[in-house]
Amino acid sequence: MLRLDRPALTNAVTSALSRHTRYLDTELHTLRGLVRPGDVCVDVGSAAGLYSQALSHLVGAGGVVHSVEPLTFSHPFWSRVLGARRRGNVHHHAAALGAEPGRAAMRVPFGSRGPATSRSFLDWESHGVGSNDEYDLHADLLVDVLTLDGLCATERLTRLDFVKIDVEGGELHVLTGGAETIARFRPTMLIEIEARHTARYEYSPDDVVSWLTTRGYSMYAWQRGWKATERVCAHANNYLFRPVPGSRPGTGDNPSPAQR
Repeated sequence: MLRLDRPALTNAVTSALSRHTRYLDTELHTLRGLVRPGDVCVDVGSAAGLYSQALSHLVGAGGVVHSVEPLTFSHPFWSRVLGARRRGNVHHHAAALGAEPGRAAMRVPFGSRGPATSRSFLDWESHGVGSNDEYDLHADLLVDVLTLDGLCATERLTRLDFVKIDVEGGELHVLTGGAETIARFRPTMLIEIEARHTARYEYSPDDVVSWLTTRGYSMYAWQRGWKATERVCAHANNYLFRPVPGSRPGTGDNPSPAQR
């Protein structure tokens, strides 16, 4: 009897939906060209595990995916379907990533169907709910906060090849908390950046872009291929950042997939 490889099937279905429909991020299917077997990845704001399951499939048994999501009740149905947290090469961290470690509130908006966890954000140095003002009700849930530097130190990582960040506006805080790691390992990064979300922290998408480009990264947007760009634009939410070969290599630097 033919036995289906469920993780491979899940990955094939999500990749196809990403490539041919609008239901999933278009950029999801491009991971195959960015991540290789044996890579070490961090999925910041993993939610139900859509990216974590794809990364898990790509890195294989020789790689590892650190899936970071503070709201463990987020998307229970899709978490079960995707099954990312059950995979042997996925390490789940029930925490948020920010600029400094500690405890802080995740502000969760509620709509007519319950908590809209995908729109939750870390209420640290934020100013109001910003783009979430469409929701009448918000609840604060106290969560552990780690930094990317702290996570990598605790896990004793000797390499970091790829980082995906989706934190509803807190991107600059995650980057700041991972400055040493980014300088050392020079990972390729896929980051969601939207002005409507960064506004609640009183910085702009240009500030995120500048933080990375001044550290030797080039920026790309998907337009039937990764095309170089200098600014966040209206047609895309997710942006790829690749280290420029030879620029600001950190101590113990490992080449990223973009440099190989």
